[in-house]
Amino acid sequence: MRAPKDTTTRRLFLGKTAGTLGGALAAPALRLLQAEAPRDGLIRVGMIADVHQDVMPDGVARMQAFVAAMQSAGAHAIVNLGDFCVPHARNADFLAAWNTFAGPRIHVLGNHDTDGGYKRETTVEWWGSPGRFHASDVEGLHVVALDGNDPDGKPGYPCSVNDAQLEWLERDLAATSRPTVILIHQPIDAFDRHVRTAAKVRAVLAKANAAAGFRKVLAVFAGHAHLDYVKESDGIPHVQVNSASYYWVGPKKQHANYDAAIQKSHPQVANTCPYRDPLWALVTFDCAAGRIVIDGRETDWVGSDPWELGVPEDNQATSREVCRPAITGRMLGG
Repeated sequence: MRAPKDTTTRRLFLGKTAGTLGGALAAPALRLLQAEAPRDGLIRVGMIADVHQDVMPDGVARMQAFVAAMQSAGAHAIVNLGDFCVPHARNADFLAAWNTFAGPRIHVLGNHDTDGGYKRETTVEWWGSPGRFHASDVEGLHVVALDGNDPDGKPGYPCSVNDAQLEWLERDLAATSRPTVILIHQPIDAFDRHVRTAAKVRAVLAKANAAAGFRKVLAVFAGHAHLDYVKESDGIPHVQVNSASYYWVGPKKQHANYDAAIQKSHPQVANTCPYRDPLWALVTFDCAAGRIVIDGRETDWVGSDPWELGVPEDNQATSREVCRPAITGRMLGG
């Protein structure tokens, strides 16, 4: 087994390079933070998405590795981008591993975090989060966590941001003068269809930037898709943080990837192509340079990859460029 490697930081996006993604707009916003930022001007935030403790046999070990790496890197805060764990006693060790991080720990609610009939409020209370959506400051950086799971009367998982939450977001953005990062479990870029009210959310973000006269909303970070990409909407980069654990192939592609004992104790894992080692991102906000640097990781598949199982490589979601056991290193702006 080869050790996971950090991916080389590169100026790569789908369709556009970093230099065309409002790079000049990021500089004045981040430079506003220099007086409040650490002495080196670097604000470091660790992000992990879609660990799926309730699916994976080694979720606790994955979380322990992430927290240890973020503490070693000097991260000022860590972010759970959702699909973390349901509020059940069997997940106490997993939550305890997360809580060993010494700094702020920011939670984003995922659609699977209420599986089994739990209420959203029950889950976030069990995690120790202040609410379904909330905002806080990290070394001067304003960080907003949204809940993309508002019911809208449609079948399937709820996947909206309702008007009450949008009004709260608009007020919050108007009240802060700080450069801001948006966190949400489901992607809301214009190329995605996971949040039915995504266009309304993007309109609020665009309005905040227009009112500020520069890109006050620096970026949006999301999970959910279990892919590796960055796209721009309304001049704002939207970063898809790949799952820490796997790509979902579903019951029709069910297969053995771990030994029989694990398959029996964790039956849902047979519906996945797992990542051998956990993935996460260290996101550094460089106030002097006016850029965001994403340091990622790359590993291998456990067992068969999706295409060996017959998953067609004929659309954006299954392209080998974005469907891979990696989080690409990138630079946004600067």
